[in-house]
Amino acid sequence: MFFARAAVYLWSRIKHLPAPSTSRKRPRRTSVANLVPAQIEKLESRQLLTTSYQGGTLLAHAEVQPVFLGSDWATDPTLQTEQTQLDQFASMIVNSSFMDMLGNAGYNVGRGSATAGGVANVALDKTTGVTDAQIQGQIQAMITSGQVQGPDANRVYVTYVEPGVLIQYGGSASNSSFLGYHSAFAGKTANGAAIDIHYIVVAYPGSPNFAASASGFTTDLNQLTTVTSHELAETVTDPNINFKKAGWLDTQVNAEIADLAVGNYVVLSGFEVTGVVNQQGVVVTPYTQQTPPPTGLVAPSVTGTALSSTSAKLSWNTVAGVEGYRIYKVAGSQLQLIGTVPSGTLTYSVNGLAAATTTSFKVQSYRGTAFVDSSAVNVTTPAAAKLASPQLTATALSKSIAWLTWNSIAGATGYRIYCINGTSARQLMGVVSSSAVISGKFYASVSGLTPGSNLKFMVEAYNSTQMGDSAWTSLTLPLV
Repeated sequence: MFFARAAVYLWSRIKHLPAPSTSRKRPRRTSVANLVPAQIEKLESRQLLTTSYQGGTLLAHAEVQPVFLGSDWATDPTLQTEQTQLDQFASMIVNSSFMDMLGNAGYNVGRGSATAGGVANVALDKTTGVTDAQIQGQIQAMITSGQVQGPDANRVYVTYVEPGVLIQYGGSASNSSFLGYHSAFAGKTANGAAIDIHYIVVAYPGSPNFAASASGFTTDLNQLTTVTSHELAETVTDPNINFKKAGWLDTQVNAEIADLAVGNYVVLSGFEVTGVVNQQGVVVTPYTQQTPPPTGLVAPSVTGTALSSTSAKLSWNTVAGVEGYRIYKVAGSQLQLIGTVPSGTLTYSVNGLAAATTTSFKVQSYRGTAFVDSSAVNVTTPAAAKLASPQLTATALSKSIAWLTWNSIAGATGYRIYCINGTSARQLMGVVSSSAVISGKFYASVSGLTPGSNLKFMVEAYNSTQMGDSAWTSLTLPLV
């Protein structure tokens, strides 16, 4: 856990609160009726308040997955309906004009993808509430168990805490200071590799937190979606604020792009979302007509070639003025970052593909926060070549030992021995190295078998990419 200064943003002023955290908070919303004209004018007159890029990473194509924290999400029918609506909202917003708004404002992020949410079915203490550290722990536990998609360079987990739970964030709380926040921490993948994990936390409206009506919203769902859109806009453009180097930020007031547009809300595909400010401090929404700023970059022209049944090679032309290239695997509307290379590298090898399948790729040229994606290129891998089939014989060496022999197979690095006992599923009985060959033959004994049992054996020759199976060979062991 690292400690930093956080800021709570109100419409008419900026109030700084010290808090040991890494996140940015979404403030309580003030009713439009309570704003005096001077406050509105002060918000809109922002000629000197402009955002600038601080050099940090961005989530160029956000991969959003909701996390529904608390057992109420698993048992309450009303919450289950809202869970479905929030899943629909996540799927909508990442592939909508909301993300186009950010790209057209010059923040160099684009559309992304969404995965249906997962429920962390844990009992939360509604007396003491939940801390940010506990939320991080629950997200990490879901990653480790495979309950949610694994973290990568674009993943963000949107955590909705069940009703009736106070969220404690540093020295602040969701009943006094914020409706939501975004944050990052040093976590691990399911395999234990170190990785930065980005997440959003949204408090549920109502006691002990602010009621939706008290915050200026007409429904609980409107508050949840507006807060989510606010934090998502800031997460993709400034994911590591107070954690590592910042992204897009108004350094004059230490504010992010949605904080500076609080009060500007529109309905998009049936869901309420926030506006943001562009780099000149002008409020924009998904309906604002914007001309994307020129980047000076062009998209690379990419070709792809299958190298084997499991690998492919991508090649592209030089793009002037780039810092490097990012390589993405395309799956429907999802972009998965699989590699980054410097400007002097114009090829990339992709391994671990499935045989006899078509995979789509894109290569992105980038410089700083500017980027341009290539058109998608498809590569079809051939069917995997098979090794020759071993010729297997099986004899009973005793009432509990089977004796197997088979011929050597060119290209094999080893042999796996499988057995079926009656109607049971096949079992791996052992592995024999190719170095164990004797005069072109392999010999193996399988012991510990049941006397009188009816068995079937199969030997599978294999190497790193190919296999070849023998026929199943029957054997009945003697009783005595």
